[in-house]
Amino acid sequence: MAIYASRSAVRPNCNDIFDKTYMDLDPAEMVNEVKEKVILHWNCRGLTELPEIIRKYGNHIQEIYLKWNKLTTLPPWIIELFNVTNLYIYGNLIKELPVELGNMSQLTVLDLSANKLKEIPSSIGNLINIESLLFNDNYIKKLPMEMSQLHNLEVLSLSGNEFVALPEWLGSLPKLKELNADNNYLKELPNRLTLAPKVSVISVCSNRLKYLPLNGFLSSPCIRFDANEYLNYLSYPVLIQLAYQIHTSVTGDSVNILGYKCFKLKYDDNQSLNTNIKLNIKIDASCNKNIVIELPRQILRIHNVNENKTVSLWELALRKVYRLKYKHILNISTSPINVKVVYKQNTKRNFDFLMSSINCASYNLLINGPATICVNSHCQQPIFTEAWIIVGIIHHIYSIPTIALCCSRSCAFKFMANSSMMLNFRWYCIN
Repeated sequence: MAIYASRSAVRPNCNDIFDKTYMDLDPAEMVNEVKEKVILHWNCRGLTELPEIIRKYGNHIQEIYLKWNKLTTLPPWIIELFNVTNLYIYGNLIKELPVELGNMSQLTVLDLSANKLKEIPSSIGNLINIESLLFNDNYIKKLPMEMSQLHNLEVLSLSGNEFVALPEWLGSLPKLKELNADNNYLKELPNRLTLAPKVSVISVCSNRLKYLPLNGFLSSPCIRFDANEYLNYLSYPVLIQLAYQIHTSVTGDSVNILGYKCFKLKYDDNQSLNTNIKLNIKIDASCNKNIVIELPRQILRIHNVNENKTVSLWELALRKVYRLKYKHILNISTSPINVKVVYKQNTKRNFDFLMSSINCASYNLLINGPATICVNSHCQQPIFTEAWIIVGIIHHIYSIPTIALCCSRSCAFKFMANSSMMLNFRWYCIN
């Protein structure tokens, strides 16, 4: 299980490691150290500013470690250190970053964790070679749009901040492998993360998640989401995908491994302005036990299997346009359990004019991907805003409620007849 440490546990007692401060150091000794080394280790030295000695003699330096000092800012001249590729400033007192930092385009690793940052400057988007960007344990609430240009970014670590939401463009970063956002205030994850081609780890423990994305993930990442007490269910594709990882990697009781301190059947009703669809689910007729689940905000209309409704023209249009532009297939197997997702853009046709002519809401839905693909294996219709919903459990993991979405009533009946879902629960909307 992954339980994130608090800020109070971040900083070691540097007085126990070094008893010399910057003022006590011999300048000649520091100059020699800068001249002779390619990797500069100046951790825990009580530095309150970046010494000018580095500027004068350190143009050859490639890595700088300034952890657990007392830096309050970085000088504009830091841009002159044009050979530095790894910069570690963990555990200082920095409240604001200079614009010039974004011009160090040679950087591949930048660690600004455990400082006092409230904002990330837009110039960070100029770090075109950055591979690892670490902002853990600050006071940051949002990411600048310019960071969507970081096409070489592989690791983004945002744990211990004040994020309520993450931007959809994270799922479009072509090389992103690891996203860490533990110990924030996240209520949901970007839907487009399900389409991220390389992501292998998503860690969002100790947040306020009420649901994970409904669709199966293209790259089948390891998702750590422990200690989200209001998360009461998983979608059928995601649950099968996670169960497959457990069965192929460890032995033991998968119920106890998946989602520690989640599925406690608690509901946060302190959301008076929240318009998401909420379902009251009767899970035990004998003791009148109910739970409440909240659906992702993309879902605007739902039906049960007994409703023979006509899908809205808007939903039909979204499905049609999406299938013309993208090939997106969800194959779910329960014997043995496995989920395979195929997603690729149709490059033979040009739909730029069509995409630019639709309204903003429709464009965002199409770009961010469908809420899910119909779970009827013979259908593969994308689902954006409207679906037939089935609530129950599956025989692989008995204690976790799950939902399955179908594009039509007929697909819902076919899924119920052939799937491994059991004990289909009755539900009604409480909005």
